[in-house]
Amino acid sequence: MNSNLENRRSFRVSESVYLKYEKLSEEEFIAGIEHRNLRLNSNDGAQSMLVDIEARLSEAMYLLNAEYGALGRCITLLNDKINVAIQELPSLRENKASLAKTPPQTCDVGADGMVFSSNEALEVGTKLHLRFLLSTDSRYAESFCTVVRLTDPPAIESPQLKYGIAVEFVDLPPAQREILIQHMFNRESQTLRMRRLELDSEEPQS
Repeated sequence: MNSNLENRRSFRVSESVYLKYEKLSEEEFIAGIEHRNLRLNSNDGAQSMLVDIEARLSEAMYLLNAEYGALGRCITLLNDKINVAIQELPSLRENKASLAKTPPQTCDVGADGMVFSSNEALEVGTKLHLRFLLSTDSRYAESFCTVVRLTDPPAIESPQLKYGIAVEFVDLPPAQREILIQHMFNRESQTLRMRRLELDSEEPQS
């Protein structure tokens, strides 16, 4: 794995997230992953196919925007078109609507895992099924994961959510991982642009 890809995967952003998790036994965890893989490989896996296309377009957009502006903008438009189709899938709309009813929380999100807040101290090694919705652009993702450590919560937002839970994604489909990577780099680019604008506005006028 080259250093650029490694850096992209280890990158983290602080993000407002709608999140739900379910604790699983070891048997449920293994069976769940097997069922998910069968579903994604089935002939009617339209959602999986669209997400995969979106991820490959995002990867092309990330590379092309840096070198070929016009072509990068074309890829961006195609990417947006695929996103519209994905958002209209009934199952995805139901999942997003359900999550949006929960209070959002600040999480540290990465391509290989995340840190979220909980009202219970989950033991290291606990198996979870995690569903989450990124509030800035309504990107939806779900993954099986394992608790790897307890830590401080990413933000003090509620006295009930006093435990920070760090999880590692398990067998996350490459398409969903790429979506998270692209989201994180887009967010970082927006932050850098805002910082440049602030610095420019603070410079004395000659």
